[in-house]
Amino acid sequence: MKRLTLLSVLITSALILSACGFHTGLGSLINGGKTSTTTNGTAAKHVKATHTPPAPDTVSITKKDFVPGSLTVKVGTTVTWSNASGAEQSVTSDTANLFDSGSLNSGATYTFTFSQAGTFTYHSSTTPAIKGTIVVQP
Repeated sequence: MKRLTLLSVLITSALILSACGFHTGLGSLINGGKTSTTTNGTAAKHVKATHTPPAPDTVSITKKDFVPGSLTVKVGTTVTWSNASGAEQSVTSDTANLFDSGSLNSGATYTFTFSQAGTFTYHSSTTPAIKGTIVVQP
């Protein structure tokens, strides 16, 4: 009877250790030094998860409009406008002297950091029909 109890304890311990071993790096010892494989037979890769900070808010300038036409951000956010129109464009605030990119060649970018809350409209001075809005929240 003692042998049966001892045997069941050893088997249970071995199962627990083998299940946990794969998470603690002992899996290769239990597998005799072999690496884990995927279903197609290639070596499994273990990837450590990392956090990538979000990219700054971006507005694309096209031939006909700003995309998105309206963007909501928090105070302190840097907005990047990217000229994808294939022609020279600009980003000019409707609020006097707040921001103005000047001429942006195709592919060029312009950034501005919003330091106060409010609703800020803007346009392209080279194509006045192109208009946009940035809503800045506290």
